[in-house]
Amino acid sequence: METARPLIIKYIYIAAITIIFLTYLQVPSVALGTSLILSVFIALALYFAGDRFLLPRFGTVASAIANFVIAAVIFSLANAFVREPVTTGTILAASAVIGVAEWFYFRYARSEVTPATEGEDFSSFAEFLGEPAPGNEEEGNPGAEGDQPQEHQDQPDNPGSEG
Repeated sequence: METARPLIIKYIYIAAITIIFLTYLQVPSVALGTSLILSVFIALALYFAGDRFLLPRFGTVASAIANFVIAAVIFSLANAFVREPVTTGTILAASAVIGVAEWFYFRYARSEVTPATEGEDFSSFAEFLGEPAPGNEEEGNPGAEGDQPQEHQDQPDNPGSEG
């Protein structure tokens, strides 16, 4: 259930941006229900493509830019399904704000992971996003108990050099 929290946070700010740009700032405006449904598609696409695939491989800035492009493509494709035409300026403005919001969200999520909050122990940014930690995906990895033999190495590597 660790994918629910980042996905809900992402949906909330994407829905707010979509409602502001498509429903309130554009004339004629897109219906509120249409904006909310469009936000669901954008949030899901950005979460799975941007957060789960691009972010671990390319970093925050490249993922934010890619999310801008993905959001612009989805807005452009949705233009065929809404009653009122969505202008290119609105598509670019809303996508740019979503890209910037994604960058801030990545920074927020990374700050949540780094100082290990109470009750939640995320060992990596990917684990915050709902993916398993890199070392915990193998069954042969004993976890925290595997660190103990390394700590108890009291003998030097080269015993013949002691004098």
